[in-house]
Amino acid sequence: MRVLVATNEFQGTRKGDYARGVEGEIVVPEVVQCGHPACGCGRGFAGLASDRATTTAMVVDLPHVAPSDLRGIVFDWLERRGWDDLLGDSDEIQEIVDEHVDDVEVICAAYAVGTIVERDGCDVRPRGLAAAA
Repeated sequence: MRVLVATNEFQGTRKGDYARGVEGEIVVPEVVQCGHPACGCGRGFAGLASDRATTTAMVVDLPHVAPSDLRGIVFDWLERRGWDDLLGDSDEIQEIVDEHVDDVEVICAAYAVGTIVERDGCDVRPRGLAAAA
């Protein structure tokens, strides 16, 4: 399955870049954003293992990861962050999981493996040289 992973490639080429996650960990774009203009959450990809974010991600193919695996990883990440306690409704949590996985699938379908991407809110685009998938 194609997924996004944290990368340090092209870091520092944009003002406000940050790389706080672990290079190579699976990341997702944050679906819930605070909306504060000084916050970088609208530009970040959240690390599912470290709970830390980065502004650059790479499209990779991890054949050992199935869509159900990614759903489980996202669910565990949300559970660790307290979303299950906050929402208390398993259907709502599943919707959030589905939204994260769908976002990853759409982004990864749009770009070739190895493409470095950045985001600004809902807009995800290649950073540096990139080839279309």
